[in-house]
Amino acid sequence: MKTYIKIWVIITLIADIAVFGFLTAKREDIFKCNRTYKKIYPCYTSPIVLKSIDELDDPSYSSSTYANDYVPPYKREEPGLVEDEVIQSDLPDIFGIMLGVDLVIAGTAILLYFVIANMADRRPALGSLFSIALVAFVIGCGYAFTFVSNLYSEPAGITEIHYNAPIIYLYDEQEREANVKLDLNGELTCTYPKYDDANGWTVKTSADGVLTDNNGRQYEYLYWEADVDMDPDFSKGFCVRGEDSAAFLEKALSDLGLSDTEANAFIMYWLPDLEVNPYNVIAFQTDAYEEVAKLNVDPLPDTVVRVNMLFYGSDEYVEMEAQELSAMNPSLEEREGFVLVEWGGGKLG
Repeated sequence: MKTYIKIWVIITLIADIAVFGFLTAKREDIFKCNRTYKKIYPCYTSPIVLKSIDELDDPSYSSSTYANDYVPPYKREEPGLVEDEVIQSDLPDIFGIMLGVDLVIAGTAILLYFVIANMADRRPALGSLFSIALVAFVIGCGYAFTFVSNLYSEPAGITEIHYNAPIIYLYDEQEREANVKLDLNGELTCTYPKYDDANGWTVKTSADGVLTDNNGRQYEYLYWEADVDMDPDFSKGFCVRGEDSAAFLEKALSDLGLSDTEANAFIMYWLPDLEVNPYNVIAFQTDAYEEVAKLNVDPLPDTVVRVNMLFYGSDEYVEMEAQELSAMNPSLEEREGFVLVEWGGGKLG
């Protein structure tokens, strides 16, 4: 009997070490997956989608309806949709379950071995106490590991996002010196003109938006990129076919308060990344972005327009509630006085 239990203990412990080691090695990938996509577009699984059973081509479809009124052609008729299975990443749950089961199996094997072995040696009391202490130690180590992992891992939902080409325009009815400082929950990776970590940017403004630095060099805008830790908000947004991206952005950016010139620059920058995907899930960030990328401007602008787009590509249409874009920023007609306009974005995945 002791021999069989000894074999069981050895096999269980080998399996224990192998499974525990695998989960430990994959721990960061598991947490990063759920941080990045917030269980909206999970790693290793399919996205949450509504699949169409109709043909994608719809001759009655008009590209003139976008943004707040955007309705994909195959979503107009509810009977034309079948709800796909909602799949979320279960890896963190699997991690916890397997850890618990693993420890119980290993602990039970060790307990039985030492109880029977010590009973055979006529030391049942000592054997039982030692076995209980050993199992408690193993389980305690498991809980300690889990606690430390959670303590040092990033909070749920937080991920590092690389913000590409946020650019800042300054328009002023009078020429004056303006200072712009970035307060980021992250690290700058590129700036132009060169950003001074202590003093930010100092430029002279003008009515046509041309900015002049202390050396007399002129710029159309201030440019920065950064890796920022934030909790992206995809509770509302849009799912747009890649081929419809330009028309969608023309309407959306107008609703968000950008001029044609500013919107054109935005579209030309992001269109190559959007058009290659069958669909794009797009959410314009507001409060979540303001919390991690603050602008401190002296003197204070009279009008502030900030547009920040996060998106990820999808092979399927993703059902989501539309954002009310026109309420996010002052309109182009409402701009007055000293005006700051910023646009930028990032791609998830």
